[in-house]
Amino acid sequence: MDTLINDLRYGLKMLWKSKGLTLVAVVSLTVGIGANSAIFSLVNAILLRPRPVAMPEQLVELYSGDKENPYHTTSYPSYLDFRERNEVFSGLAAYGISQFKLSGAAGQTEQIWGEIVSGNYFDVLGVPAYRGRTFVADEDAVPNRNPVVVISHGLWQRRFNSDPSIIGQPIVINNQPLTVIGVAPAQYTGTMRGLASEVWVPAMMAPALDRSRGEQAINSRGSKWLIMAGRLKPGVTIEQARARFDLLSKDMQAAHPQEWIRKRGNSMREQFVSVLAESETRVHPQMRESVWAVAALLFVIVNLVMLIACMNLASMLLARAVARRNEIAVRLALGASRRRIIRQLLTESVLLSLIAGAAGILLTIWLLDLVMAFMPPLPEGIRIAVDLQLDWKVVVYTIAIATITGVLFGLAPALQSSRADVSTVLKDDSTVATGRYRKSRLRMSLVVGQVAFSLLLLISAGLVLRSLERVRPTRLGFNSDNVVVAPIVMDEGDYDRRKAHEFYRGLSERVGALPGVETVSLVNDIPGGFMGSSRSSIEIEGYKPGPGESLHLDSSVVGPRYFTNMKVPFAQGRDFDERDQDGAPCVSIVNEAFAQRYFGGTGLALGRNLIRTVEKNEKVPCEIVGVIHDNNWQALQKELKPFFFLPLMQLDYRRRMTLLATTTGDPASLVPGVRRSIQELDPKMPVTDVQTIGENFSVMLYPFRLLAAVMGACGLMALLLATVGIYGVVSYSVAQRTRELGIRMALGALRHDILKLVVGQGMAVVGIGLGLGLLLGFALTRVLTSDAMFETELLFGVSATDSLTFIGITLLLALVALAACYIPAHRATKVDPVEALRHG
Repeated sequence: MDTLINDLRYGLKMLWKSKGLTLVAVVSLTVGIGANSAIFSLVNAILLRPRPVAMPEQLVELYSGDKENPYHTTSYPSYLDFRERNEVFSGLAAYGISQFKLSGAAGQTEQIWGEIVSGNYFDVLGVPAYRGRTFVADEDAVPNRNPVVVISHGLWQRRFNSDPSIIGQPIVINNQPLTVIGVAPAQYTGTMRGLASEVWVPAMMAPALDRSRGEQAINSRGSKWLIMAGRLKPGVTIEQARARFDLLSKDMQAAHPQEWIRKRGNSMREQFVSVLAESETRVHPQMRESVWAVAALLFVIVNLVMLIACMNLASMLLARAVARRNEIAVRLALGASRRRIIRQLLTESVLLSLIAGAAGILLTIWLLDLVMAFMPPLPEGIRIAVDLQLDWKVVVYTIAIATITGVLFGLAPALQSSRADVSTVLKDDSTVATGRYRKSRLRMSLVVGQVAFSLLLLISAGLVLRSLERVRPTRLGFNSDNVVVAPIVMDEGDYDRRKAHEFYRGLSERVGALPGVETVSLVNDIPGGFMGSSRSSIEIEGYKPGPGESLHLDSSVVGPRYFTNMKVPFAQGRDFDERDQDGAPCVSIVNEAFAQRYFGGTGLALGRNLIRTVEKNEKVPCEIVGVIHDNNWQALQKELKPFFFLPLMQLDYRRRMTLLATTTGDPASLVPGVRRSIQELDPKMPVTDVQTIGENFSVMLYPFRLLAAVMGACGLMALLLATVGIYGVVSYSVAQRTRELGIRMALGALRHDILKLVVGQGMAVVGIGLGLGLLLGFALTRVLTSDAMFETELLFGVSATDSLTFIGITLLLALVALAACYIPAHRATKVDPVEALRHG
């Protein structure tokens, strides 16, 4: 212990003595360690931290589905069957996530997200109430008998000012008075990670809250909206639970084939239940691989910066070791062992990295705050629920990575210093006295690595930044940036099919009459928007699906002249118009990918029919009257998918639509007028989400912007570190070659010869690094377009081998490296030959 304390004391003294190197080392490592810890904090908060429930290791989630789509929902009658017949769970609960309208005393309506749950939901999860109580079994036994609700701690604070008397008071959700019986604890925000649920309502209240489905929500096996959550009995393994539910699935297939055996094309698909551990469901199972892939990509990026910083500092320590060669030689001559020297030098480097680790924790906190600060405005009712507070895992990770870093970048200099030739060094190093300069292959290799990895990072950042510039509404099939987006959410109790169609007509006329509005369009889902697209099952005239082929395709509902207004070009045919009203023959529009896939070409699709199945299994043919160019409106997908469109006015009541108003000027100035038009027709309808198209897409683009910001910042840091590394190595070589350069000038070498020599040797090393970096770039940037890792495009409109990016970034790095070589080379030309020879 005394030896360790002495090593630490001496290490601190040496670090203080070399303040410049210490400062550069700490700053460089702090950035690398802080970025690493910030990414780990995000991964920890999203993927590694268990839900705040009792004994999460006993918790599982259950999904029903088939081999193509295994992670779907279950009907309430099936949940009841499973709950009564399961033998492996101490309790089996169910929940469905839904959006609600919370009405205020002054008539204000607020959109919130919440869960409709079974009565044993909180008991199974082991989540007690913070105030009041949770549900009891009797409150989930009879439809609409017990209008009660549990609210979140966040809603209690935000909407009700933490009023303790809220227990027993009514609140109005979807025009239904519900009595508050409890407040959930602050740490519990629902089952879906990232989305804060603000209310929990018993499943038996679903008919009153969702009038579009009514009692079908709890009576129909075709109404699938629930995810099940179970708690394993003591001693029961998840494998035993899976085996049991495999048997129960077979029983359900026999007892209820209409629900558990699906016909897709010519094949019959048996439904089954997937039982997943809590650790596998912190994000939806279908998204889990993609989330891990993005996390891995971010880790690779920040660790490349870390590696460059380590290379840079190792190079500095190698140069510092030369300056300390006399000290090391004296210690060896006095009897210090090589092991003792290595330990002392490693103590100094680890001490350096631990100081940077402590600073890195502070930087991590700042970076996480920055991530949340730059979060774009979310659609109304959506609140982020990710706990980014540092916990012991993040602190341990930071200390571990700092220690490992200190050992890694300090080992090579320590080993080299401990091999000093005592007699040669004490005689003042004859190699220097004779003017011979020995290149350090290790230092040159470190510079090559820095340049190569810096180029790789810069190229990747350049590709992502160029791609981000192209991912805009104008590149997704929209007319222009001058668009106002107005989500329409109707109350089921106030509208039927006729009233809904009248509302859409009246709203379109009012908004269209506003000054500055050019066109008005209606669509249920904006392509590439926050809510994504819908999917519908159809049949196609003249097309026979292959074995196992699904005709469950992406679709959208649009109003009259949608494509004309949004300037989406037609390959053939026409747009929907006033002819396509309720009672007229059903029509449809498809995209080029649809026409090519199912009819063999664009020209063969017009006049053919899609066949929809409506109430009572009635088949309705819809003639294809138009084929649109794919253009870029599916731009974020890996491949263009078949897509079809149906006219709004020919369909049943649509509770949710989106109005798009194109403007001739600044769209922000039209937002108040659009809000006013909506409230004039329905004062209860929420209007806070009326915004410009740019604001609407900011949520969808946030992950891309975050990735671009991380890569851009890491690329700039890598450029800075590489510049410092090149400058340091060239400066060191000039200092070591003072006598040699003096001799050359004494023998007649001109200043430009010296300049050419030093710059040429430095750029030769840089050239090797650039070549290696280009090879790495061509190989590894293809990861950004990997079909195996990412479901959506990370590079939109930019090739992974984009020549402009590769050439431009390579030239940029080469110019910076040239400047880093030129400055010490120019200084070398100022060497006085007489002074240089006298120094030797």
